Amino acid sequence: MNTLIIDTTYSSCSIAIVNADMNSNLTFNNSNNQQSETITEVLLTTLTKAKKELREISSIIVTNGPGNFTSIRVGVSFALGIAKGICVPLYSLSSLKLLSIFNEKNSFFNKKLISVMPSRGNEIFVQEFSDSSLSDSEILKIKNLDLEKEFSPDKYYISFCSFQKEVLNLFDYDFVEREFEDMSLNLVSKFKKKKINLTELKNINYFSEPSAEKVNSSWLMKHKK
Repeated sequence: MNTLIIDTTYSSCSIAIVNADMNSNLTFNNSNNQQSETITEVLLTTLTKAKKELREISSIIVTNGPGNFTSIRVGVSFALGIAKGICVPLYSLSSLKLLSIFNEKNSFFNKKLISVMPSRGNEIFVQEFSDSSLSDSEILKIKNLDLEKEFSPDKYYISFCSFQKEVLNLFDYDFVEREFEDMSLNLVSKFKKKKINLTELKNINYFSEPSAEKVNSSWLMKHKK
């Protein structure tokens, strides 16, 4: 069993392969929202690191937002094309849920968990998860400065992707910095043990637009020379 995990919800492109022995190989590329130009190279590099061929992949998992709409479509479309080409199942989950998956309880387990990732400007995406079931709550988009008002640091701790720390104002929260490789291992482990349910994607129409931010082209049209 070799699982391919693809994430393009940030400005970057991350691809990992986790094998049956729970060993992983990862390639990260800070694409600056140019994932369509780098994703194939990132995949080939990861396959080389893992010493695998594409036909040896048995399942694919792709993140489906929230984030930049175009970037997410690149990842989902790419994953769907591979899945159909090699006839393997394709599953999806949100990047915020990926941030919430741990193999073991952590030191802040007496607090509730929120996953956080940056949106545009001074806004952030936030989602709360139950410690026991990791059940999904509503994804919120709020002002960074309103985080403490909505989620008290006395009651919540934060999970976020490590390379996003500089753009997040964490205030006085307890937090856990997550690495994509570790998250991929935790995800596959939980999935293999059937401790987490993932949505199977069979067509691009299954992709949910509300999970992403559409680019507003009206400003570009007004300022186009």
